[in-house]
Amino acid sequence: FQDYEIDKQFHYYNTLMDADWVYCHNKSDVNYYIGLGCKDVRVMRSLMIPYNLVPRSEWGDATIIGGNFVSWYGGFDSYIVGKVFQPEYKLACVSMGRKQTLEDSIEDITYTPYVQWREWIDILSQYHVGVHLMPTIAAGTFAMNCAFHGIPCIGYKGLDTQEELHPLLSVNDGDMAGAIKLAQK
Repeated sequence: FQDYEIDKQFHYYNTLMDADWVYCHNKSDVNYYIGLGCKDVRVMRSLMIPYNLVPRSEWGDATIIGGNFVSWYGGFDSYIVGKVFQPEYKLACVSMGRKQTLEDSIEDITYTPYVQWREWIDILSQYHVGVHLMPTIAAGTFAMNCAFHGIPCIGYKGLDTQEELHPLLSVNDGDMAGAIKLAQK
């Protein structure tokens, strides 16, 4: 909300203060909202209903990075670590809402098209490993979707889905050296 225009930031804050309770995505969010003055803060877990989803039937050998090249998604961090897996080949990357126009000109990345979630799950099933070093604490569905297919995912701590589903592949925010070591291992 801090990217909103000033008046909308205060409107959002006032709405939070008027709420009986606030749902947030992660345990790490609770202290933030309590610190803002929210009366009752609860964690609403990310949810995946696998009904009618087809689990992957074969393993790919490509790497997919989550998030585009903006600070919200940390795409550049994911790119650097993803290249450890595929230094000579193209990486795949998800097209998300904040994708910049010039991202399509990065020669060693192939972008997935914008698709509905159901199609995304099928596309994701083709990959061997995921890297999503997103510094923004949000829903964490990339890590959760990877886990559904048994795809290991390197990511930053703070997202409940990352830490709970990929605990040995979770590094502190900004720990690029640690993420690279995990990729090399």
